Amino acid sequence: MVTKEAWYIGQRAESLAMMYLTRRNDLVVSRQQEEQDLDFLVTLLKDGSYTGRIFGVQVTATVSTPKSNQSNDSVNIKIPLEQNKLLTELPFPVCLFFFSLGNNQGYYKWILEPVIEAQQNLQLLFNGKSELKELTDEAIGKIISVVNSWYDSRKYLSLKEED
Repeated sequence: MVTKEAWYIGQRAESLAMMYLTRRNDLVVSRQQEEQDLDFLVTLLKDGSYTGRIFGVQVTATVSTPKSNQSNDSVNIKIPLEQNKLLTELPFPVCLFFFSLGNNQGYYKWILEPVIEAQQNLQLLFNGKSELKELTDEAIGKIISVVNSWYDSRKYLSLKEED
């Protein structure tokens, strides 16, 4: 949990993140140890079974409400994300969940974004941009869809290499 606010701000933000993620029955959310850069490791299920597909979530928060863009579904917030060694070496996608505790609104962005440029060119790109999108149940669905597509492409690539 990255925050410069009081300790309870971080706990509340993590509780909000857990609430968003556990609304779905196709996710298993595991809290990570405090000294790690990730707050949650999320495992994707298919028909109630483990798939081996995971993504990480880092949570941060502030008490004040940020000003949103004209589209009203995104905000620009400078969050100091160091391109640290652990994050850049993770072999799976990582999202940032940002909560404004003034109104309990959540926002998200990719830290390690799963990118499929071509069927044989799969990447995890570090995202240093300051734009965050509104976190909703629909947005969680999009995150899951992107992660699944990335893993599907990896599976296809592995099968093709065996031929």
